[in-house]
Amino acid sequence: MLDYAELITRSASSTTANDVNKLRQAGWSEEQISEAVYVVALFAFFNRVADAFGVPSQDYLVKGKLTP
Repeated sequence: MLDYAELITRSASSTTANDVNKLRQAGWSEEQISEAVYVVALFAFFNRVADAFGVPSQDYLVKGKLTP
């Protein structure tokens, strides 16, 4: 699933039915696959909106903490 999430993050238009079939064969349900797509798409959307409005990076990973 993580490889699929990376694929749709980097190049959603290049995904194929075979990519989804591999997830099904690995035991992922339609609902789980759909939810993964929605989550990845929402993160991409929110990041683009933040970038467009000039919201500065919080650098949580650099600071060594995940929350303020």
